[in-house]
Amino acid sequence: MGFPYKQSTPLVNSVTATTTVSLNGGMQVAVVKFTSAAGELGSVTLSPIQPTAGPVTFQRGQQTVNLKKATFTAAIGFTDGSVFAEGDATDQQGNNDTPYSASIAAWNASGDAGAKIKPKIKEDQV
Repeated sequence: MGFPYKQSTPLVNSVTATTTVSLNGGMQVAVVKFTSAAGELGSVTLSPIQPTAGPVTFQRGQQTVNLKKATFTAAIGFTDGSVFAEGDATDQQGNNDTPYSASIAAWNASGDAGAKIKPKIKEDQV
């Protein structure tokens, strides 16, 4: 398949992180867009030059996504690339703030799907 590589990962409260990895001047660059039924909430760009992002808050209507930290690792040789994100998000009414911590994308140096890692979501038990 090759680059660009795209992967969508559901997080919490109907928020989805869609990661698109492309080559820019021979360097892998990941753009992570956070969306929900309310629409696009915001995005961050990660690369070997800027491998982390956050803290940053995105809001659309009453829904809020807090990205505490996103971490990028480029795919090199036999090592898969990855994007990991952690933070919290509310529902569309601005309630039920729920934390998330997940590997949201994995790919190999050819731009194909890497090891699929299911999201690890921390949900408060009330």
